[in-house]
Amino acid sequence: MDRTRGNFFRGAEILIAEDSQTQAEQLSHYLSARGFAVTVARDGRQALAVALQSKPAMVITDVVMPEMDGYTLCKEIRSLPALKDVPVVLLTSLSGPQDIVRGLECGADSFIRKPYDDKYLVSRVEYILTNVELRKTERLQVGVQLHFGGQTHFITAEKQQILDLLISTYESAVQINEELETKQRELQQAKETLEVRVAERTAELAQANKQLQIELVERKRAEEQIKKLNEDLERRVVERTAQLAAANNELEAFSYSISHDLRAPLRHINGYAHLIEEHSSQLDPDAQHHLKRIQEGAEKMGRMIDDLLNLARLDRRSMALQMTLLNSLVENVLHDLESETANRKIDWRVGSLPSVNCDPGLIQQVFANLLSNAVKYTGRRERAVIEIDQSTVEGQLVLFVRDNGAGFNSKYADKLFGAFQRLHTNEEFEGTGVGLATVQRIVRKHGGHVWAEADTDKGATFYFTLGEAASMSGAVKRDASGK
Repeated sequence: MDRTRGNFFRGAEILIAEDSQTQAEQLSHYLSARGFAVTVARDGRQALAVALQSKPAMVITDVVMPEMDGYTLCKEIRSLPALKDVPVVLLTSLSGPQDIVRGLECGADSFIRKPYDDKYLVSRVEYILTNVELRKTERLQVGVQLHFGGQTHFITAEKQQILDLLISTYESAVQINEELETKQRELQQAKETLEVRVAERTAELAQANKQLQIELVERKRAEEQIKKLNEDLERRVVERTAQLAAANNELEAFSYSISHDLRAPLRHINGYAHLIEEHSSQLDPDAQHHLKRIQEGAEKMGRMIDDLLNLARLDRRSMALQMTLLNSLVENVLHDLESETANRKIDWRVGSLPSVNCDPGLIQQVFANLLSNAVKYTGRRERAVIEIDQSTVEGQLVLFVRDNGAGFNSKYADKLFGAFQRLHTNEEFEGTGVGLATVQRIVRKHGGHVWAEADTDKGATFYFTLGEAASMSGAVKRDASGK
């Protein structure tokens, strides 16, 4: 459109009938930007009232509206002498030929198809306004009766009006065709892209399938190797089990040999020592001292043999697990220690211990060994303090025995639980060095572990757990210090 025509249309009033506020604002923006004066009505009835008050240069109306649709509005405008020469443009989707017939029947000047291009919209508006003068000069009315779609329509539109409407319809058809061709090109491009991607994906799947076949072969080979290893392991387990059974039998025979062969000489030594003791009055003091040392050594040797045999039997003994109240086991041990502690000042501090699933005989032996050690190593204290209680370490039940006795150097703590390992001389404290080794064997048999903390002349604390197998009830959460 040239500059002269743009100046000619500047200020021309265009009435828009549109019930959609968004569409109305969009139309108003396009037309106002080209210099048109725009008035907006929300439906056909309001648009007709506005047109009667102020005759517009053109009416652009949506087809589907409440109160009064676009076809009816166009008919009303054509029926009024004051408005019949006002061009009317219908905004429609042009869904079929019926739309065109109805447009001709109501006297519409042009169609603009939704969705529309802003440039095309403005060009149609300017074109129609340019041809308004031609309509004013050609007043010959043509009446045509048209049968379409089972209905009869009487067309009274002017030739120029019909031509404009058909041109606008043709332009819409051309635009639709261009859009279809564009979509067809896009579809063809998408098809080609899809074919490329399908080919690539097919190649990837073929490669993946090939790799999968390789992995399956390797997995089958690995499964065969694992099966072979399992068979070999089972065979070795059977062999090792037989070897262990044979070793246990040999150990049992050896234990019997120790019990029989070593005890016989000890009995002879003790027997002769007692015979000599009967004549001790004839011996000088040094000889009597030597005789006493012989008797003490024989007795200690007997205790060591007993402790060693008991330690060896622990591994072969099966456990009889049952829910056991630990306080009752401690009471039994304290009762057994009464004769040994009758002349001692001992402050026994026994906490509330839980019930655990354990072998009561073995766990009582643990408390017996730990408490007898506590009694022994507090022997030089005027007032001994021995505590038996529970705590938790990282959520696990921990039982402990604490005393204020002689203690030991903590750097040698790892030697405590070995058989015949002692951190004190026999002159300081008597013992065979098997008691703590027995404690460790019993605790490990229950799936737990044992450890100790101490300092020289500041007492010692022995801790032990009983593992997951020893399920507990009544445990109290305290830290390892007893708090």
